[in-house]
Amino acid sequence: MKISQHIYDLSTEELQVYKDKGYLVIDGLFSPEECDLINQTCRKYADEKFSAIMNLDREEEVLRRVMKAPRIVSVLETMQGAEVVGLMSQVLFKEAETQYAPQAWNPHQDNAYPQSEGHYLTINLALADMDKENGCLYMFPESHKEGLYPCEETVSYREAAGANPGNTVAAHILQRFKAVDLPIKKGGMLFMNGDLIHGSYPNVSKRSRPLYSISYITKGAEFIPGKNANRTAIELHT
Repeated sequence: MKISQHIYDLSTEELQVYKDKGYLVIDGLFSPEECDLINQTCRKYADEKFSAIMNLDREEEVLRRVMKAPRIVSVLETMQGAEVVGLMSQVLFKEAETQYAPQAWNPHQDNAYPQSEGHYLTINLALADMDKENGCLYMFPESHKEGLYPCEETVSYREAAGANPGNTVAAHILQRFKAVDLPIKKGGMLFMNGDLIHGSYPNVSKRSRPLYSISYITKGAEFIPGKNANRTAIELHT
């Protein structure tokens, strides 16, 4: 099967939710069949630990088509009011009963890594139902409005068993916001401002929580490429 090339028309109300909260979930943006195709494609590269894998879109054309999907790009460019380019992708399997299942990301800002304030965005596609039991994300709404906060740097790629990744935002900052859990059904997509503070729960269930994440940035904006992420501007309209 192919990845659909339809456009999603973001409503005025949805855009305002994103601006106010720093994130927006669009339910059913991808079909169950598309999710299965993406998941199966990624699982071909999984090791025995189901470690996170970066930038498989540079190996698999179907994943590059996901990055370029008009239904994603049209939403992002409406949110930014500018053309965007892709930067990197990552699959996080959170496979049940593996060493990465209990891993929970600390409250962090994605933009703490590329450090391109106001220009960085992340999308997360739920390849299976996500809830608190199997490790869904939680958000700190409105925390995107003040840019980057000081953080404690933490190794955040293929960490040692039991380690929680994420450049952790200080507790006294988190106390200013109220965290909300964010369960998402299979095929739903989270659009997130790069400055929004968020984290995730451990997977304590017997269900896996595969998540496909892609990062974007305003075209022409500067960013830190990163040693592991190898961020590279990828044109989306070609």
